[in-house]
Amino acid sequence: MNSSDELYMRRVLELAELGRGKVEPNPMVGCVIVKEERIIGEGWHQNYGEAHAERNAVDSVSNQEDIIGSTVYVNLEPCSHYGKTPPCSNLLIRHQVKRVVVSNIDPNPLVDGGGIRRMKEAGIKVDVGILQGEGERLNCLFFQQIIAKTHPGSVPH
Repeated sequence: MNSSDELYMRRVLELAELGRGKVEPNPMVGCVIVKEERIIGEGWHQNYGEAHAERNAVDSVSNQEDIIGSTVYVNLEPCSHYGKTPPCSNLLIRHQVKRVVVSNIDPNPLVDGGGIRRMKEAGIKVDVGILQGEGERLNCLFFQQIIAKTHPGSVPH
């Protein structure tokens, strides 16, 4: 972790909040792309069933070549499965990012560490847990729904 990680993750959480009331039952997710200590792209999951935060952030970068070697900040682990959208972990691998900083691992059994594993296998450095508590609070209902579905009878916090 470097000194800027918290600063960029706070911006990610601000962006994620913009999806409140529009993405449920999916989580609110924000994404910031940083190159040479400068934000070059930002995005968030704007509406249910539409592009994820990572895709919107990548699309916001004016020169796509700048993404190579960048650091991506995202509050929830990039997905690793095909659903309404293709896997965001594949997108970041394809764009040759150097590092991904994640607030929370996605507890959804379709992801649950799979995105992180895939990126690490591709040689991307992944750091997890930056502002983890804030990320959990932002998406507490999402986390509770997943826990209730995957562990029936357990009591969500």
